Amino acid sequence: MMVGMFGLVWLIMLLVIGMPILLVVLLLGGAAGFLQNHTYMSTTQNKSLVYHPAVNSNQSASPAVRYCSHCGTRLEADWTHCPQCGVTIQ
Repeated sequence: MMVGMFGLVWLIMLLVIGMPILLVVLLLGGAAGFLQNHTYMSTTQNKSLVYHPAVNSNQSASPAVRYCSHCGTRLEADWTHCPQCGVTIQ
């Protein structure tokens, strides 16, 4: 009988002391996750959106865009030299 009573006392102590501690830990963990998500949302919320227009299949294909193989500068179709670094374009 003494062992059964002893186990019941431990169970009650666990419920009275352990459950509030567990609840506090879960609430603090949830609040930290919420604050972390909230700061992420507020930093990304004010950024402007980039508009990507849909490609119309009726348009004729534009000439391929060329770039300098040496410095990466964008080149026009009729250029023979890179205006940035002076390399001859093939």
